[in-house]
Amino acid sequence: MWVASLVAVIGLLSVAAITQFTGYRMGGSITIPVLAVYSLKNFVMLPVFVLSAAAAYVGLWILRRRTLIFGRDELIAAMVIGTAVPVVTLFFILQLGLEVGVVAFLGSILPGLAAYNYHRIKPEYRRNDLLASVGLFVTLTALGWVLVSNGFAREFGTLTPPVLFSSTADVAIYKGVAVSLDPESVILPREIVAGLFAGGLVLSERLRGRFGVRVGIIGAVLLAIYALASYWLVILYVLLLALSFGFIQLSNYHTLRYGRVLLGVTVAVAIFAAGSLTFVIPIERGLSAFFTAILAGVGAYNAHASAPFERRLVVPLQIVVFVPALIVARLFSAPQPRGFPQELTLPVLGIAAVFWVAALGIAYWYTVSPPSEEEVLSASVLSEGGET
Repeated sequence: MWVASLVAVIGLLSVAAITQFTGYRMGGSITIPVLAVYSLKNFVMLPVFVLSAAAAYVGLWILRRRTLIFGRDELIAAMVIGTAVPVVTLFFILQLGLEVGVVAFLGSILPGLAAYNYHRIKPEYRRNDLLASVGLFVTLTALGWVLVSNGFAREFGTLTPPVLFSSTADVAIYKGVAVSLDPESVILPREIVAGLFAGGLVLSERLRGRFGVRVGIIGAVLLAIYALASYWLVILYVLLLALSFGFIQLSNYHTLRYGRVLLGVTVAVAIFAAGSLTFVIPIERGLSAFFTAILAGVGAYNAHASAPFERRLVVPLQIVVFVPALIVARLFSAPQPRGFPQELTLPVLGIAAVFWVAALGIAYWYTVSPPSEEEVLSASVLSEGGET
């Protein structure tokens, strides 16, 4: 995990610095660093990403010309288009008997994120932005390639839970330095993972539309999947979320940094902290811990970016997404020894229902229901007594 963390942290801080001094978007705060780790983990991810990002860019360009789509809807549309291409492509790769791993499916949100960010750049700056992104990607990939070596494998390959030294990492296999540890087992079938992500996206956006709070697009769903592997990953998320939120509040207060710069630095801090915590927390799934750190950093930024009154709803609304995702995931997979829930008994379902109702109730308690469009129209001076 330490190589993946080092590559990601250097990448995130580099993107933050480039954004601060040039204004380049670099495909998003996390895209290039995470793509570098993905590509070292599985070589097929790079061509799939390029194809998917191009499709998402063209698709979003068409939608912007043909519809009135704007703002958040542009991001969702780009992510849907960008996700469809890698999922379909990787499905056909699996039919050929090649193994790509669930990590490839988890990375399918990156192309849409990159396409959306490049659409947000003025046309005259897109070429330089793209060149800077490619240069940083090549640098990070080269760094990871050098660090995954026989000398480091012997001395530090198992210092932290292996990610790029594992027997499922293409770079370790190609260089013959994979450590002799059991690979991470599959938690859920890929089809179920894709379905959960789609359902989580719909529910998260519905909650955002109703309560105006950033819940996170796939964070709660991915955490529910990880809960089946180990409850320590959930504990790690809670610790990192609190740590990241404290850091982002202090950093914003003392430096006045904000936006993509603050997001990138916060995720870097979360990843570094996760690597450090693996020495004291019994976590065996390095890649899962890596993504948990990213989720915590992004979640802390979403909470920070919310208004103070709405900020208290972030955790309850994450629970609203997490609980049904966990139940559905448990229906299709048996938990690992440290995962939960071990059994879907009636008491367990009852406790889950209580948590879900309580979290949703808290959200409604703290908010005021907005009037419907019909009510607004009827009260408008332009309605002429309810007629249009």
